[in-house]
Amino acid sequence: MTALPHPLATIPAGSDRGLQRRRRLRVARTRVGLSVQTRLLPTGGQRRRQRLQVCGAANTLTALGVRVQVLGPSTPWPRYERVVVSDHAGWLADLAVATALRGEPVCAAADAPAGTTVCPLMVCFRLEGVPGYLRAEQLPSSVGEIAALQGLVVEVHLLDPVAAA
Repeated sequence: MTALPHPLATIPAGSDRGLQRRRRLRVARTRVGLSVQTRLLPTGGQRRRQRLQVCGAANTLTALGVRVQVLGPSTPWPRYERVVVSDHAGWLADLAVATALRGEPVCAAADAPAGTTVCPLMVCFRLEGVPGYLRAEQLPSSVGEIAALQGLVVEVHLLDPVAAA
């Protein structure tokens, strides 16, 4: 049984295979560089680890040609005593959230501690110039599928905070 290619990752006529190859090489270079920075260089404080995480996520998304768009809430999130919750899944969404929130920890709604303000977020995927969002079965899952897409945009919607009960 042969696996069918992802419907969005099929290579249209006239597409640039060289661009896909360059994107894959950039991702590999970025991941190796991040690995060297985290394993061989002396460990620093919390801010250095956070900066490495955010920069690594941003560089990986840039290497893949993915754009992240952050849409803020109508009511600002509190600065302290809050927990950010999300129901997103997948490594691409994790990278986009790490970039958008600058490495802030995110947990599932069920794990939110009592007595804190819950700040929910939602992650959506779309193709630039194409109306509507991608459905779950259309989401690219591998580096090759993402490298084949042109104009992938990850939207991080910061929703209104929910006050502690």
